Amino acid sequence: MKDQSAVRTVVVLPARNEVARIGDCLRALAVQAGDEVAVVLVANNCTDGTEAAAQDCAAAVGLTLEVLSVTLPSRAGVGTARRMGCDHALALWPDLQVLLCTDSDCTPAPDWIARNRHHLESYDAVCGRVEPIASEWHVMKDMDIDLAQMEGRYEALVLAYYRRFNAGPHGLEGDHGNAAGASLALRVDAYRASGGFADLVTGEDRELVRCLKAARFAVLHAGDVRVAASCRLEGRAQDGMAAALRLRATRRDYLIDDALPHALHLIVAAENGTLGPWPLQVAPQDRLRACDLGPHIDVLEQLLDDDGCEQPFLTAHDRSAAVPAEVAI
Repeated sequence: MKDQSAVRTVVVLPARNEVARIGDCLRALAVQAGDEVAVVLVANNCTDGTEAAAQDCAAAVGLTLEVLSVTLPSRAGVGTARRMGCDHALALWPDLQVLLCTDSDCTPAPDWIARNRHHLESYDAVCGRVEPIASEWHVMKDMDIDLAQMEGRYEALVLAYYRRFNAGPHGLEGDHGNAAGASLALRVDAYRASGGFADLVTGEDRELVRCLKAARFAVLHAGDVRVAASCRLEGRAQDGMAAALRLRATRRDYLIDDALPHALHLIVAAENGTLGPWPLQVAPQDRLRACDLGPHIDVLEQLLDDDGCEQPFLTAHDRSAAVPAEVAI
């Protein structure tokens, strides 16, 4: 049994009916969790035995695990679950220094904890890279590759433009644009000062990162911090990752990531000094459709080429987040 007083790092895992996947996640954490690491599992409205499966797995691999079984109303979601898990960890371990967040259907890389803690020596928060579980990529076999490539290209241009014209504490330090709860690390003092996770059904992760940057905390989007996420099309969070994948698998047009704004809105906001912290958030009525991206790609390619700015290319696997200038994107 680990010494509870030694715990300095806690991994918070929200879960809803994850009996089939929770073991893989916990085993991936156990191989890298020393005496200073514990896990808080927030079992939200589970009916499939997730809690018992998690406790059995943790006992087998020697992982310190706290299970919170909660019943949340339909209007509540993963934001509430993450906040409850963090609150529980902070109350139970008063000397806690680091909060790590991932999802119960994810498999953190073997050095995920170590890389996060390394970067937190220099930064207040770390956003890791989230990639699909390789063995599940076949789920997306029907995806329209042309539309996916267009979205990937546009994301790369938005990120290049953002880095070029919005340097500083509100910017995008690091080598990707992810800001997902599937891999988010926080120093406890920064988490407390930012107000913590909001009670949102989805988007609580990006909202927290925006709040951190608005308060001038240093945030790194670290490419060497990696988590593999499931490619399932029926998810647990409304409008979450599974819903986005499902839209892309229909071979029909779809709304792209809500962090990617209209090209002219992006340009005007940068020129007016109203470009907000990354990730941006586009209002629902202003979101772009994948089939309409051509002219927006042309605008940013021309501008970045004329400015002499290098144009990186990101694949469709690298997803991230926008809003019109008058709403201060």
